[in-house]
Amino acid sequence: MRAAICDDQPETLEELKKMLLQFPSVKKVHTYSDMNTFWAVLEDGSYYDVVFMDIDWKQEETGIDFAEKLYRQNPYIRLVYVTAYALEYVEDIFLKSANLSGFLSKPVKQEQLARNLNKIEEERSEVFGKLLLHCQSSHIAIPFHDILYLESKLHKTNVVLRDREYLCNERMEKLKERLGGQFLSCHKSYVVNMEYIQEFRGNEIILVRGDIIPVSKRRHKEARDLFFSYISEHI
Repeated sequence: MRAAICDDQPETLEELKKMLLQFPSVKKVHTYSDMNTFWAVLEDGSYYDVVFMDIDWKQEETGIDFAEKLYRQNPYIRLVYVTAYALEYVEDIFLKSANLSGFLSKPVKQEQLARNLNKIEEERSEVFGKLLLHCQSSHIAIPFHDILYLESKLHKTNVVLRDREYLCNERMEKLKERLGGQFLSCHKSYVVNMEYIQEFRGNEIILVRGDIIPVSKRRHKEARDLFFSYISEHI
């Protein structure tokens, strides 16, 4: 799990970071005391599974406003509010859209943090085996089994199924982080579902439907080895 903490108090950032890194399920924790930096990192392609958002920023915009913006930018990132003023904000937290998974009062207690992380893990397991997409105004959950391949197109990604295609605004690198082990990155612009590979021929992959996917020279050996390993495990 990759986590980000957004708070204007340095001591809170460090304390919560130390607490989070004690959990085996948390692999990375990044801290942000400035929201402009946080937005820039997201726009540059970084992805987090959960964001711990302070509500009171001592300015006109609150963490609730930031959470709504985060939801518009990436509706799949889970959010946990963190505040020392729970009673002051409790009536406002549902007034704006957010992918809300939890609420923590400062000072954060280890056992309550654990409950929130367990809940998030359960939510993630419910969508395991599906790729969540945000296409225009729709949220779509596509089973991995239905996907033939993904193609990068001008900072967007075309997700190709047997009977349809979805063009979403997320970059390929973001989507790759959410895919299962049956997907093969054979080219900088292509990721293929190995379930549907009929033939690995030279610098090309032929899918059962007849689609021809290029294999880059740099990734050729690794891609071929991964494919043969996958096939041997599923024979």
